[in-house]
Amino acid sequence: MSAQDLAFYYLSFAMILSGLFTVFSRNPVHAVLSLLVLIVHQAFMLYLLGSEFLSAIQIIVYAGAVVVLFLFVVYLINLQKEARFRVFVRRFSLGLIFFILFGFLFVKYFVLIFSMSTGLRTLLPIDPTSSQALKMMARYLFTEYLFQFELIGVILLVVVFGTVFLLRKVKEERVG
Repeated sequence: MSAQDLAFYYLSFAMILSGLFTVFSRNPVHAVLSLLVLIVHQAFMLYLLGSEFLSAIQIIVYAGAVVVLFLFVVYLINLQKEARFRVFVRRFSLGLIFFILFGFLFVKYFVLIFSMSTGLRTLLPIDPTSSQALKMMARYLFTEYLFQFELIGVILLVVVFGTVFLLRKVKEERVG
């Protein structure tokens, strides 16, 4: 077993462990910090697999901006009631049903795409087995679906502003 294989297995195990800790953590700050550990390990995994650009983007964008934004929102919201275990248990079964459903659909479509004949694969906008799949996917995303991509960013920004606005209103009502 080579050093690259050992590094791959370590990163995989660490990502699974920190992902589970993110999902099952009662403390939202600990959950966000374990998400940060997951993102850093994922960046090293991408580097190990030969995608230096995505590794750098993973660190800069996700670890540097998104996780800080999550921490900011967690500190803004008073999560005393939501941190209780009873709220988690009540919604756990619904979350588990959605997790199993989306997992099944993901595996189904993943197998469907890779089991397609060569003639049917030409109908896809990109070839998922190509070594240039990421480059083609980025070009397709930023040319054909640029408006939708930008719209998602604006929607996320509006959500954060809405959260800050609502929290200010709630804090003003408590004080007054």
